Amino acid sequence: MPARLQVYRAMARVLGTFDSLGWRVGYRYGDRQLLEKVILPALAREVGVGHVLLVGCAWYTRDYPDLFPTSRVTTLDVDPAKSPFGAERHIVADMIALAAHLPPESLDAVVCNGVLGWGLDSPDDIETAFASAVACLRPGGHLLLGWNDIPPYNAVPPDAVAALDEVYPRAIPGLDQHSLIALERNQHCYQAFQKPEARS
Repeated sequence: MPARLQVYRAMARVLGTFDSLGWRVGYRYGDRQLLEKVILPALAREVGVGHVLLVGCAWYTRDYPDLFPTSRVTTLDVDPAKSPFGAERHIVADMIALAAHLPPESLDAVVCNGVLGWGLDSPDDIETAFASAVACLRPGGHLLLGWNDIPPYNAVPPDAVAALDEVYPRAIPGLDQHSLIALERNQHCYQAFQKPEARS
């Protein structure tokens, strides 16, 4: 077993013990608190019993599936060592390979925070990844994007991603605006999109 996977599994066990005692260890930055306390719970209410994909796993996202108590949650991360922080249904894959793992129109929401510009970097890969995400969304499905609008992480900003032309801006769940700079220090932005409803 790779050493990093052993370390992350041990970390997950320790953090799980803290969680069970009511001592949640996580980031306390304002953008992360906004996501955890407002945006994701509001999205969970909108999605209900639907299927949610959370892209990217880390020690501080380990309990994000629990924020969707009535939903079916799948997590995805390219790094196999991050699996201990994923949901029960976890996919080890790059976001560009999403369509190989989930069927078209099978998701009610995709949450992609801290991935664009943080490993998903080349323009071609970004187009492929978001085209796949949009294809996997059901009509009316939601896309929540978190990214940093500072170099080098904003080399391909969302408004330059042609695949996102297939969705339209909507209010961030729990808020009344489509786009928000949630943390000035690193220009961490949240943006929300929705796939058009199917035409009858």
